[in-house]
Amino acid sequence: MRKKFLLKILILTLCLISCNEKKEKDLEVKNYTTEIIGDTLIVNETKNNIENYKIRYKSKKYNVKVEKDCDLNKDGQMDKIIIFEPSEIANNKLTKESTVCVFIKKKKDYDVYENKNIIYTSFFNSMAEGLQDLVVKDNYFTFEENNQAGDIRGNYYITFKYDLKSKEIILHKYSIELISIDGENDKTFTYDNTVFGKILFKNFDIDAIKAEISN
Repeated sequence: MRKKFLLKILILTLCLISCNEKKEKDLEVKNYTTEIIGDTLIVNETKNNIENYKIRYKSKKYNVKVEKDCDLNKDGQMDKIIIFEPSEIANNKLTKESTVCVFIKKKKDYDVYENKNIIYTSFFNSMAEGLQDLVVKDNYFTFEENNQAGDIRGNYYITFKYDLKSKEIILHKYSIELISIDGENDKTFTYDNTVFGKILFKNFDIDAIKAEISN
């Protein structure tokens, strides 16, 4: 009788352990679940979900080029902007392979916006060209890029804003500074929604913008 009793206790203990492991696995899967709502990717909140984004891009051979904390929607919660740059780029090849991810913190999750058509990936042999800085001020953020063409240096500024009413990230303005060596042919051009209309962050393509203003 004693042996049968101990056997029942042992079986019951194993069942409890198995059930607990299953619950932990189910919870782990739930924590990393994502879903699409409208045009926004909703990422369920975990302690390390932004870190998981980094791991995912690292597995694709991307490095974190820029990471900025901010509060774009002015709700007192920490948002974040990360630029992922490919770790392997052919020299003298200008490509749009750097992905920009904007994480807007919500109560229980993040709204994540991604776009790989905003900035050009830097030349490895010319650090003075390509992305130079990401500047965040209030609900605005600006990508600053440089490009050299002969005796003319071009400074390019792409500014987005988080619209506090519509809760969308939209293009605010696109500016170009052309600076000559002698300083006599310097020019500045600024284009905004009166030229482009409303452009959402997810739909922005720098090549399309340049094509439109050149016409």
